[in-house]
Amino acid sequence: MNLIKKYHDTRSTFNIGLFSLYLSIVLIIPAITIIIEYYVSLYPAVRSILQIDLQNFHVYQIFTSSFVHLNFDHFLGNVTAYLLIAIYGLVLATMVNRKRLYLVLTKVIVIIFLIFGALFAIFNATTTYYAGLSGIDSALAGLLLLFWLMYLEQTSKKHMSSYYGVVLVGILAMSAGIIARYILLYHATRSVPFLLSLAAVIGILVLAALVCRHQFVDLYHVMQEFSWSSRLLTVAIVVIFGYFIWNLFPERLANSTRTVSISLHLVGIVIGVLAGYIFMVYLEQIAYFKGEKEVITQA
Repeated sequence: MNLIKKYHDTRSTFNIGLFSLYLSIVLIIPAITIIIEYYVSLYPAVRSILQIDLQNFHVYQIFTSSFVHLNFDHFLGNVTAYLLIAIYGLVLATMVNRKRLYLVLTKVIVIIFLIFGALFAIFNATTTYYAGLSGIDSALAGLLLLFWLMYLEQTSKKHMSSYYGVVLVGILAMSAGIIARYILLYHATRSVPFLLSLAAVIGILVLAALVCRHQFVDLYHVMQEFSWSSRLLTVAIVVIFGYFIWNLFPERLANSTRTVSISLHLVGIVIGVLAGYIFMVYLEQIAYFKGEKEVITQA
């Protein structure tokens, strides 16, 4: 009886239909990717036509390259990362009642990175091919950090700027982890450029952590007052970015001789943070993004 009562209580406070509507919008991009992957599985020649190939370049490839993958393993990893990031972001947006803002920003970020990623491939002398959703995943991960800050702002009653240093240190730590893993994966322990890059990032990381140490102390005290669900959401974002380091960056693509671009993914996160913040500030001034219907009814 207690379980039935809890179920009815949940149904009365959580608008499943409204959340499902927003979730369906979030899932449009992976749905397109799945359809394309199914199509190219039937007609393999289409795979090379849709990705950016500088030896046979067409303008439409700028808009199709992110939705086609080199093989099924590449597709599966990128779509899994997208689902983790996008659904978690929607949960955070739901908690702070900024679902419309989140949905619009995700589409803006996707469009920005579609163009940026293609231009990166076209003007990068070492790149011949470009395909996959992972660049967009990285940009949306940057946007995810902003919504985590927004959630933290609402929970702690302090402006998100109070935790910018925490995010900076997190990005630097992730960058150091990515470079270190690349060195280990490809036995580049004698590569001076990579070792210098790792040393530089670690040095900046230590300096940033010292300068922003008061933000970490403040965050620790805030988290002591968190409910179990708030702590779970905070742990989840650490797990998601840990998944990034281990599975999305700089893994050699399974059954392929190609590797992903470290620089493109790191720039993607920066683009997600900066572009997301700029558009967030602008869009929050529009009435459409204020006073939307809440999914979770406040007691």
